[in-house]
Amino acid sequence: MKSVISQLYYGEICPCEKPAPNTKRFAENRDKICSTEEKLIELCPDCKELLNEYTDALRIEAQLECVADFKRGFRLGAAFISAILNE
Repeated sequence: MKSVISQLYYGEICPCEKPAPNTKRFAENRDKICSTEEKLIELCPDCKELLNEYTDALRIEAQLECVADFKRGFRLGAAFISAILNE
């Protein structure tokens, strides 16, 4: 079995490519987002472009947040390992 460092180097581990969570709560929320978007477009068809810009901006913010969370978690894990090895 390859070490985790080798797997990371050879691209066998890529956390950013993990699929969306497969949970009931996630599916319900995704469905709510879609139905709400449809209702908003029905209420204001002229606002569709503005709504698309808004949702695109939210997606970018969520991606940036995920990257920051990943880095923070990685650093925290490394700090734990360092503390364990130094004791």
